[in-house]
Amino acid sequence: MNDLKEQMKSEKEKGTGGGLLSGLRSLIGGERSTSGERRALAQDLIFFAIGLLFARCHVVFGARPLGLGYVAVLPSGVLPAAIGVVTGALTLGKEGIIYALVSVIAVFLRVIISGGKEGEGRLFGENLLLRMSSATIAGFVGAVYEILLSGFSYTSILFGLAMVLLSPLVTFAFSGLFSTGFSTEQLLYATGNIFSLSKKRDKEKYNAIFFQVSALLTLFLLTLSLGEFEILGISAAYIFVSFVTLLVARRFGALRALAVGFFSSLGICGVFSVSFALAGLGAGALFSLGLGYGLIGGFAALSAWSAYSAGLTGFLSTLPEFLIAASLAFPILKWLSAERSGEDTAGVEQSAAEMVGTMALTYRSRYSAGLDALEAALSDLGTVMLGRTETRLALSESEYTAIISDVARRACRSCPELSLCEAQGIDPCNKNAPMLAALLREGSTPTAADVNTDTEFCHRAESIAKELCEAAAEAERESFRRCDGECAEEYGLISKLIGEARALDDAERSLNAALSEKLTEAIENIGYRDWVIKAFGERRSHVILAGEDKSGDRITSPALRAAIEERAGVKMTSGEFFRRESMALMECDATRSYTVECATATAPGDRTEPSGDSVTVFETSGDYFYALLSDGMGRGKVAERTSGFVCRFLTRALDFGASRDTVLHLLNRALRKGREECSATVDLFEFDLLTGEATFIKSGSAPSFVKRGGSIFRIRSQTAPIGLMSTIDTERIKVEVKADDLIIMLSDGVSQSADDTPWLLELLSSQRKRYTPRELADLILKEAIKNNDSGDDMSVIVLKISAI
Repeated sequence: MNDLKEQMKSEKEKGTGGGLLSGLRSLIGGERSTSGERRALAQDLIFFAIGLLFARCHVVFGARPLGLGYVAVLPSGVLPAAIGVVTGALTLGKEGIIYALVSVIAVFLRVIISGGKEGEGRLFGENLLLRMSSATIAGFVGAVYEILLSGFSYTSILFGLAMVLLSPLVTFAFSGLFSTGFSTEQLLYATGNIFSLSKKRDKEKYNAIFFQVSALLTLFLLTLSLGEFEILGISAAYIFVSFVTLLVARRFGALRALAVGFFSSLGICGVFSVSFALAGLGAGALFSLGLGYGLIGGFAALSAWSAYSAGLTGFLSTLPEFLIAASLAFPILKWLSAERSGEDTAGVEQSAAEMVGTMALTYRSRYSAGLDALEAALSDLGTVMLGRTETRLALSESEYTAIISDVARRACRSCPELSLCEAQGIDPCNKNAPMLAALLREGSTPTAADVNTDTEFCHRAESIAKELCEAAAEAERESFRRCDGECAEEYGLISKLIGEARALDDAERSLNAALSEKLTEAIENIGYRDWVIKAFGERRSHVILAGEDKSGDRITSPALRAAIEERAGVKMTSGEFFRRESMALMECDATRSYTVECATATAPGDRTEPSGDSVTVFETSGDYFYALLSDGMGRGKVAERTSGFVCRFLTRALDFGASRDTVLHLLNRALRKGREECSATVDLFEFDLLTGEATFIKSGSAPSFVKRGGSIFRIRSQTAPIGLMSTIDTERIKVEVKADDLIIMLSDGVSQSADDTPWLLELLSSQRKRYTPRELADLILKEAIKNNDSGDDMSVIVLKISAI
């Protein structure tokens, strides 16, 4: 299989005349041009020829607005079209200078309006209204030029009105060929699906009708433009009408050929419009019997009606042109007539199905994103959790202190010297309890000297030291047994994580039958009838498409990609292309449609202690974006350790396909296993970079806000922090976000409710300035420090959603 990416490069060159320049360079330089360059050169020559014809075509009141509307509407091939229009205008003599001028002005305006960034594909990519505006402005310049040149008169005023009004109307009329989602490529390859309105939505029906009307009008104007060209009495317009009518009759049938023959010939002579209509009808009706029958049928119908309506003159006026057109169209008609038999079609479909099946097996065998991410995440989580639980068996300081007090109390109760100690106010093991607890936590063995620090006459110091070691060991063994029981639940959660990751992998590798059916219908509607397309995955769609494509043009078609993206509901990658003989195959994946710009700002409540808030933003391999704000309960280092642990844990645990509930349950277990009783809030924003879906997951956190222009949407939840209870108390809140929305997340040091911070709502609803995320985050923190005196830690996260 050979890579077809070079085909896409040639497609891009067509946009601004690259095909014309490269093609001419190859021809002049004697280089061997590629098939892509030859096609691009042919296309640009057609653009040039049409521009030349339209520039010379008179419409009304001396005005010739067709060339101006033509260069104003084209999304590609503008350079060769503009050269053709200028050339055609200058062939008119002095009169044509004005048309050449306004055409150049229209192209210049389009370059300015569209930004001129050809490398980014934006050149001449402005919307229809702006294209019509360019035509109107250029037409107005032409009108002013004519009035200044000829003075005020009925003729000059009517000319000016025609240029100003007709130029944008012509632009709009031509736009049906370029702005409806259909293309001339579909006319060349396709089926009656372009004309069928069944199973189409209202917008699709409108686009189909608009495309047909625009194509018919374009044929009419081309015929009108050719009306002045005759050689030895042979009309170029009649040849063109006959040629197009025969092609339409063979490709799309008798009725559409009748319509094309009738309407396209109205621009030159209404007398023979019926003749050409009947020629299309006769040819279309008999082409099913064979190519010769169709040509004879068209010839007979045309000749009979021409002779009937205008006698011998009519017969001689249309016969030569029809014969010339039939001769020119014969090779194309022969190619169109070489229909594949049912076996050939089945063979092509079978080859396409085999190619898709082979690539599908390769894809399913190599795809293990969820399990790969789980393996890495569990390895990291082991390190993170070990840092929190490795000293669990050593008990807490308060637990060791309680053991010391209990042992000392039992020893002193039976001591004969107790009255002496009580009389002198001596309490053994009280003042030195912190030192003894530290020794036990370190795993050291206390001695009689360590015990006997408050008095020199304690006779039971050695036995107290021994009992301390035994009591501590027993408490540690009990802690181990308790921890072992708790681990059973954690093992269950980890097993659940693995199962959910495997389920995700299975879902992403499996055939998506519903989407495959939708994509099949979509590509059939644009003429890919014998092609095979399959989609895999529920969210991160993987599409494989194959079919017969000798040149490589069809599989690299922008219309094909647009149809796939529309039905899949996501943007797709540029894809990989492969070839096997005459068959072509493409693989592409869902890709990100959004990006997120982020900024954070924090300030500790007490400058002498670290902040108990932790913030982090990260993206996962699964194309999710997360922003996380955690506020550890308490102050200083304990709160900092807790919130930092929450952020590190979730950063690693969210990078695979387990459910958020399972991850949070495991986090809750990890927090409750710590040496110290602790808890933390979780304010998690999850954003799907593929689809734009957004969710807040909140546990004990402060309200968050979505800012859209001057509107503010508040997201709040009445829940408890993580680690406070044996079961988690979280709330998932789905929100709708759009491009350019700002997401604001705050710790409770900034705002516990909207009522206690009126300044915040006033700041967020203000439209006096469009803040960047960095500017807004810094401004909110600055105002919070100025307005709040709670002494609590403060943290702000500001996100901006942008569409790619």
